[in-house]
Amino acid sequence: MDRDEAIARGLEVRETRHSMKRRSPWHDYHEKGTYMLTLVVEGRMPLLGRLEGRVNARPGDGDAPKVMLSELGTAIVKEEIPKIHRYYPQVEVWKVCIMPDHVHLIVRVKEDLRGDQAMESLGTEARGGQTSALTRETNTAETRENEVGSIEMTKKRGKEMDSLGMVIKGFKMGCNKVYWRIYGMNMVPRKGLFELGYNDKVLLHEGQMKGWKKYLDDNPRRLMVKRLNPELFTVMQNKVVAGRRCQMVGNCFLLDIPDKMAVIVHRRYSEEDLCRLRKEWLACGERGGVLVSAAISIKEKEVLREAMNRGYRIVLLRENGFPRLYKPCGESFDACSEGLLLQISPWEYHMEKKTITREECLELNEMAERIAEGEKR
Repeated sequence: MDRDEAIARGLEVRETRHSMKRRSPWHDYHEKGTYMLTLVVEGRMPLLGRLEGRVNARPGDGDAPKVMLSELGTAIVKEEIPKIHRYYPQVEVWKVCIMPDHVHLIVRVKEDLRGDQAMESLGTEARGGQTSALTRETNTAETRENEVGSIEMTKKRGKEMDSLGMVIKGFKMGCNKVYWRIYGMNMVPRKGLFELGYNDKVLLHEGQMKGWKKYLDDNPRRLMVKRLNPELFTVMQNKVVAGRRCQMVGNCFLLDIPDKMAVIVHRRYSEEDLCRLRKEWLACGERGGVLVSAAISIKEKEVLREAMNRGYRIVLLRENGFPRLYKPCGESFDACSEGLLLQISPWEYHMEKKTITREECLELNEMAERIAEGEKR
């Protein structure tokens, strides 16, 4: 029984929650590598700073969007981040981005982490051979990652020994110390500053690094845009589109515009056909219409890319759904913030790396045609 059938029968269907914090199974986190790491404050509390500036200010201007660090955020930058390289010399921190409720780090592991223990844990400091009372309390009140007696956690520790996971664990422990010192041990939850786990992206080619740095530099502006237009960045669940229950992100009112065309390129099309259709599609966008496509083929992608560059309205159908905290990136983010983009998926989010099937392509193209014909439900 699939999801739609279960809903039709009146059964309760719970949202599948996928974790963005799983490690990549194909990568060895003991070895050399470059990573972009994300650590999220428990409960998304804005404890690390506040957002200031004007959303339309130019980059580099004094009033451009930026995060003014709190006492806690400042302490993490000045005290805890430098300890990463101090205690693990083979790990370099290349870039830091502190947001109100999360931390981004780009780190480079220069040498294999196995067999070279750090001089001392990032989260503890010896004083004359004895730990301070605060450190003893910190160790007693360690985060959920240190649950005593858990077989699963014991296995996890074994895998993380001398790996990037141990470096991050030590960093989080040090941040917990600062958190408890500033706010008082009895005034804040004992489970620690950050949520369990962390997200990582592995650098696969040098071109990624430029994108990562641009993403981190633009993070304050993006957050300000999202706060000004929350409805355009919220994942909408169980919306019926063309007879399918879908997830959507973006401007759902694009479905109400009557002038829509489906951008679908079939193999049988000649170059002459493609040239004629391309002109018709772009003319639709130019007059304020909406282009609807799954952007599966190279030719379809080219048309959608040109349409987005020209600032046309687009409904994009996706094979994959949206994670809970999804946000578009790059040009899609800007198009979404301007109300020019709606993304739709008839399937739930998954973390698999897979190639879209022919059947899925046919389903998405059929949806595109039905939407273009004006069928919203």
